[in-house]
This record gives sequence, structure tokens and C-alpha cells, in this order.
Amino acid sequence: MKRYYFILVILILFINCKYSQAQNRNAIWCFGDSAGVDFTIPASPQPYFSAMRSRGTVVSICDSLGQLLFYAHTGDTSNAVNFQGNVKNKLHQMMDNGDSIIGISWYQEMVIVPFPDDNQKYYLFAQDVTLNYGIYYSIIDMGLNIGLGKVILKNQQILNIRMADCITAIKHGNGRDWWLYSILGNGNLVSTPFYTYLITPSGILLDTLQDPGFISLGSVVEFRWNKQGTKLAYVNYSGLIQVFDYDRCTGLITNPITIDTMRPTTPLPAYWACEFSANGRYLYITGHPVSSNLFVVDLLDTSYTLTNIWSISNPQYYLGDIKRGPDDKIYVTGGYYDGLSFPYPYADSVYNQYNMNLSVINQPDSAFPACNFTPYSFYLGGKRTYWGLPNNPNYDLGVVAGSQCDTLSVGLSPSPSQEEMGAIMQAWYNPAWNLIHVNASQLKGKVGIIRLLDVSGRTLYEKKIEFIHGGYYTTEIYMNAFSSGIYFVQLITDKEQVAGKVMK
Repeated sequence: MKRYYFILVILILFINCKYSQAQNRNAIWCFGDSAGVDFTIPASPQPYFSAMRSRGTVVSICDSLGQLLFYAHTGDTSNAVNFQGNVKNKLHQMMDNGDSIIGISWYQEMVIVPFPDDNQKYYLFAQDVTLNYGIYYSIIDMGLNIGLGKVILKNQQILNIRMADCITAIKHGNGRDWWLYSILGNGNLVSTPFYTYLITPSGILLDTLQDPGFISLGSVVEFRWNKQGTKLAYVNYSGLIQVFDYDRCTGLITNPITIDTMRPTTPLPAYWACEFSANGRYLYITGHPVSSNLFVVDLLDTSYTLTNIWSISNPQYYLGDIKRGPDDKIYVTGGYYDGLSFPYPYADSVYNQYNMNLSVINQPDSAFPACNFTPYSFYLGGKRTYWGLPNNPNYDLGVVAGSQCDTLSVGLSPSPSQEEMGAIMQAWYNPAWNLIHVNASQLKGKVGIIRLLDVSGRTLYEKKIEFIHGGYYTTEIYMNAFSSGIYFVQLITDKEQVAGKVMK
């Protein structure tokens, strides 16, 4: 009987490990024309219907349980003057004061960053490369309007020069603060400064002006980090593909590898977007040299040869953004081209396989053709897509344990607010039983989840807490399936978050 119980425990751990890989903050994507994807169950993503109206720039964020908080976009056709952005709440309505956000229907104009010291507030960073030059931020308080949120500060400028169409963020190695990045859009064949901002409880600080060798000709560029947060890829519309080492503690970008070089010729190479496979070995790239193409490069092969996975002749279809989902598959979007113009918005009569589906790389950690690319294979439930997918960072990256910046007592989540102070959690490893004991007290919440994470922030185990009685919660996490090393236990309720570090 004990043998069967042991097998059952291992099976449960395996299932939980598999299904808890979902990056809960990224569980809901909203994009295109009322489209979206729900990754609440990562093994079975479903179409999601939104109030989105954007050909490009889209962002969304969920709470730690995977429930949608809000989303934002530019290119709203209801604003015929300049297609400025809007913020929508979880009911798909305009958030209070959520209209007229900076932006003008480009592709990577926004990014959402949680406050490092307040679980209810969020920065919405935005930029406009056409009319209102510079970088702006708005502040959203989700503690207002019965959880529907309100934009309490709007369009505050922190930089007033023209930037390229790409703003992005990554969590600091301390697991609390954030790095924000953007690049000048000067349109010249010269090395371009890389603006690096540090976001801490003290505010938004210009940290460095790096010059790692980026060249920006025009304004269509994209940055993308690997899942581990150790590599950064850069592509632009004039043919440059580079991969850099990245340090989350210092924010520095170093050691460039050039995969393709700038070629200011006609037609332009026109690389549009890129994404790493989950293991970081393969970099996938979309581009429009003459036809629309999907490329891959094996970063372990120092020849750095671009392999063309798939092509389609224009003008039927133009590939757009490419993004790894919580299920570690890579999703590819694109817009239908009618041969005369890029229709935005689509006419009511324009529904076809090109704009009603996403394409999917099903096994991106495998070399082509085993990566199993299937064009037009994820049906959007009757909704339509353009060229944008959510410009969401990896919200679930944890602390870089053992590094020079592992200095916070709790590095897995923002510091608790005053209302949340008082919760205590102890977690310790019992080698005799090969399990972690968890004992929490003074909890205010009644339901929640408990997670085990590795040093990269990857969720290994997750369990729902159905009811917390009297502010106390006790459980054990069996460690038979996990090797020796440093782990983090995270307990999240509907009222607070606490975490602790454990050595096996």
C-alpha cells in the first residue's frame, strides 16, 4: 500500500509540475480585433474574447492567480483623431480615466510594470514615435472602484526625444525592482544609445545610457529576453539580428553576437520580431524580405545560420509578432493584406484563415523540422488578429539566488503594503522525510495558492488553498522529484503574499 501511495504522490507532483508552469500574470492575452488567448490551463489554451481594437501595441496583466486585471492598447479606431491608447478593465470596459493614453498605433509602444512596493499599483509606460516624442508613464490603482481600477496619474513625461518603436522591461535580479529599456529612433546608420531606467520603491531613475552596439535605422525594432533572463535578442527592420549577454543585477548588456547585419538596400531585409525557445537554444524570427518568412537560428552552432522554416508570398499575408506562451509553445501572428493596402480596421466582410488564426511552433526546443510549425492552426473563435501580440515581460522571474543582488529578505514578490504586514511563514527542509514543512500564521486571507519555485523563478509545484481557518495554514511539500539546491516557497492569499528560501 505504501508503494502505491508513493507512486500516487509522484504522479500528483508530476501533474502539478507540468501544469504549474503557467506564468499566471501572463495567463490572458488580449490583442487584435476583439481576440485573445486564455492560458489558464496551459495544456489546453482557449480563445478569449476581448474589447481590444489594435493592429499592433497591446499589453495585459493578470493577478497571481491568473485572473485578468486590465489590458491596454493603442490604435483605438473610436478615436479618429490620432488613434491614441485606452485602458480596459477586467469587464472589458474603459477603465476610469483610461482614455487618451500616449501612443499612435505602432507595435511595441507600451509595457506594464508592477510597483515594487505596492501590490495594488501599476505603471503603464508608453511612447509615441510619431507625434508626442519621448517616454511617458501613467499609474493605475487597482484598489479603486471595487477592483476595477482607475488611472490616477496620466501621461507623465520622463524623456522628450524621439524613441524607436520598442519599450520593454525585465525584473531586476533582486526579484523586486525592475529595469526599463528603450532605444533612440534616430534613423541613422550609427550606434544608438540604449536608455536604461531602474524602477524601485524610490521611483523611476535613469540608471545608464548604454552603447552596446545597437544600430537603429528607422523605428521598427524589437528586443526579447530568453526565459532565463540571461540573453537579450535584438532585431530591426533593416536586417540587423544580434544576441547579447544580459546581467539582471547590473542591467548591463554585453558580448554582442551578430547573426545578420544592416543592409540599407531595397527591398530591406525587414526583420520584424523574434523569440527564444524555452531552453534558450533557438531564436525564431519573422521577416518580410520579399515574402513573409519564419526563420530559426541555432545559437549553439557558431555559424549562426538562418534557416527558413516557412514562407508565404505577399501580398496575401504579412507575418507580425512572435511570442512564447505560458505553455512554452511559440505563437505567431500576422495580418491579411488585400494587395492594395494594409487594411485597418478590417472591413466587416474580411474574415479568412489569415486573420482568424494564429500559427504555432509546437516544439520550439527541437531543431527544424522537429519544431513542428503549423500555420493557421490556433482558431481565435471567430475573432481576428493583426500584427501585434502582448508586449508583456516575464512577470514571474524570481530573484537571482546567490548573486550580488540577492539582498532582499523576500525576493519573489513586491513588498507587502501596511495592510498586509503581520503575516508570518516558516519553511524548512526535513532531510529524514525529504520534504519541506510550511507553517504560516497571522494570515488575513481565506483562500489562495502555495508554490515551490527554483532559483530561476520557475514554478515546480503549486496547490490551491481552499480554506484558511483562524489565520493558520500548515502543509508539506514532498521533494522526491527534485534535486539538491536552493528553492523558494511562496504563499499567496486573497489578502497577502509571503515567501521564504529553503536549501535542500
